[in-house]
Amino acid sequence: MKGFPNQVAELSKLAIGMRALTSIIDEGSNPKDDGIFGQALVRVGVAGTGHISLPVDEYIRQQLTKPASNQSFRTTARGLRELYRLLDFIDDSGLQIQVTDLGRQAASYADMPIDAEQMDFWRRTIRNLKHGDAGQVSHPYQVLLRLVGQKPGITRAKCALALEAQNDSPQELARIVALADLSEEEIRERIKETESNWDNAKKVLPAFAEQLQDVVRDGQSFMLADAPGRADAGTAQQGERKVVVRAPRTSRLVTPNTIGRAGTKIRSDEFNIAREVNPAAIAEAKRLLSARLRRHNLIVQELASRLDGAKLYEDPFDLLALIEAIGILFEVKTLDGTDADQKDRVRDALAQLLYYEAFVATPIIGEAAVHKIACFEGPVSDAHREWLNNSGIGVIWKVENDFEGDALAKDFLGDHIQLR
Repeated sequence: MKGFPNQVAELSKLAIGMRALTSIIDEGSNPKDDGIFGQALVRVGVAGTGHISLPVDEYIRQQLTKPASNQSFRTTARGLRELYRLLDFIDDSGLQIQVTDLGRQAASYADMPIDAEQMDFWRRTIRNLKHGDAGQVSHPYQVLLRLVGQKPGITRAKCALALEAQNDSPQELARIVALADLSEEEIRERIKETESNWDNAKKVLPAFAEQLQDVVRDGQSFMLADAPGRADAGTAQQGERKVVVRAPRTSRLVTPNTIGRAGTKIRSDEFNIAREVNPAAIAEAKRLLSARLRRHNLIVQELASRLDGAKLYEDPFDLLALIEAIGILFEVKTLDGTDADQKDRVRDALAQLLYYEAFVATPIIGEAAVHKIACFEGPVSDAHREWLNNSGIGVIWKVENDFEGDALAKDFLGDHIQLR
């Protein structure tokens, strides 16, 4: 089972901790020093003073009388740095920590109410969190949601199995789904895991899912919310499995003439705007976002216009086409022509399609097939197409007034959309 830092699970505290880390750097100190970062975390309330409430300065003085290995705020500092690294907030591979744009954005949310903008940021960041080495990488949060989708009513403790998956493959998902039928003791014995590591593994990811309202908890049992962030809408439909596709209740039934009309909407997954204080920078960022969003929506509209006879839905996904017992799930990405942007858009497409699949796959659709399609504004690299194909995602892209696609996309789309 993959280790995972369990010191802090509250989104608001993660933001405050990032602000503390950036402040240490801005002051010329090094947050790689567990003592410096750990004491800062105590002072801002991210690390506690233990079961007995003490004034912060007194608590720190007491801790400093102990050997460094026994100072609890040092443990918190190490664990939080590891989590920030997994979230891509920092690069701590060198002597000094480098804060990424994502990390700066997280720090800017410190002590702010968690509104829709901030919730979107945390959901996007946590679903993109990846864990493992180059050969065995998984996205634990996405695995968690797929696990809950396959095993509605799974206990919070067994959600720890999301960290047992070595990668995002259907085979690994099937393996951990089968393990979920065993008792906790039997699972630990089967995967050769200690009780303490198992207890740590079940703490953070389920807490994230609750805060993001992607699951509904009943006692110690978890079920998927009807759609991402919609725990208030209830759980995904349960009951007898039928070969039928159903869109989440929170989705909108649309037509080719009404889909993708949010041309001035500022929120978008197309790219991130760092929180700026420069009015000119804000205006330029919004102009670029508006242009990309318009191009994005035109592609969505063109796809919808080619799906004759399908029921079309949007939100939270770009497009879900329901055709008899088949669902075709599309995620559309524009490109700015740079390698860095292509990498980000491909990564986002993978994360979103796997993430949204959890809300249109079992238990919602029963045994029906869902085909996942990533659609890009232009061609992406062969390596990126192969990477997406390995996760069961077909790839198509715009070419003049038409679409071209790889073999998997052609197999998924059949006669529904003609590809070059």
